[in-house]
Amino acid sequence: MKIALNIQPVLHSGKSGVGFFEHEMIRALQRTDKSDDFYLQYFDLKGTKENDARVYEKDNFRLAPCRWFNATVYLMLWSLLPVPYRIFFKEKPDITMFFNYYHPPFPRGKSVLVVFDTVVKDFPETMNFKTKFMLGLTLMPSIKRADRIITTSEYSKIRIVKHYGCDPCKITVIPCAADRKKFFPVPDKDKCRAAAKKYGVEGEYYLYLGNIEPRKNISRLIEAYSIALKQRTDIPKLVLAGIKAWQSDAIFSRAKELGIDDHVIFTGYIDDDDVPLLMNGAKAFCFPSLYEGFGMPPLEAMACGTPVIVSTASSLPEVTGECGLKADPYDPDSIARAMLDILDPDEAKRQSEMGIIQAGKFSWDKSAEMLLNVFKELCNE
Repeated sequence: MKIALNIQPVLHSGKSGVGFFEHEMIRALQRTDKSDDFYLQYFDLKGTKENDARVYEKDNFRLAPCRWFNATVYLMLWSLLPVPYRIFFKEKPDITMFFNYYHPPFPRGKSVLVVFDTVVKDFPETMNFKTKFMLGLTLMPSIKRADRIITTSEYSKIRIVKHYGCDPCKITVIPCAADRKKFFPVPDKDKCRAAAKKYGVEGEYYLYLGNIEPRKNISRLIEAYSIALKQRTDIPKLVLAGIKAWQSDAIFSRAKELGIDDHVIFTGYIDDDDVPLLMNGAKAFCFPSLYEGFGMPPLEAMACGTPVIVSTASSLPEVTGECGLKADPYDPDSIARAMLDILDPDEAKRQSEMGIIQAGKFSWDKSAEMLLNVFKELCNE
């Protein structure tokens, strides 16, 4: 097979969840497929992306850039006019794959599109205007153009079918996975404490890690923590790690409003190498998000052997399975109960052991094999 992968999402500084998914999938494909030909397509008008792209050039994976047009300009252009994608690239693949919701018109061969979630339909108020506008304009036609849709959870598959009338047989669920070379139990607790200290965190702590934004339900997590603190004053501090995102001002002021700002720590950005150490050092990883297409952070925390508290919403119960303490994301009392329950040593030990087992059920290599099967099915149709 000859397969083209659009790698534009992995060439941005500070990869998003889309970029991480594609990065891991390419690496897994490189480990599992030595026979098919892969063309790594991207727009690079000024030649600034080549060094980042060369990271993915290996054996049967070859760079195939377009050096005479701009990616952003093309996105704006094809969203209004049916300018064929194929005119920008000389290769003639059997299949072209797009990883970032957007499927331009007329690629070569059959096409595969990754749609991670339908947040634009389910929680549009949590998106910035530009992204909401572009997805509102292009997602429906993108889904119709694709020969096959990939999504990362059964929950997202159901929502795609509901909102876009897509044939369920056209959608394949291929889950994400934790990088087990990065996320694993660290026995050296001094190393974990040293990493936490870099961010002003000392002693025991609950950890949330992700963007600071309304969809992650952080205001209710802070409120739940204040309820738990009233019942048990010796509980760990609450560490909220991640960058400030859209509409987050109210989140930062919530702890002060509740009079618990001495117990809540906002760390800002966490260096990539420190993420697994902070997860390992936490008493529990708290992720009561209102909406997730998959939910990578809890899976990574489970791989570290850290007990997790997640909401009962969207895909999170699907990812955590029978382990993890589940809480109603709209009920701070429910979240508070889980935060207190996880402090029981026996429960924490049980959750830690179950989490490692659950995380082990997910593998990037397995996911790459599932994707290769999709390619083979398309070529045989």
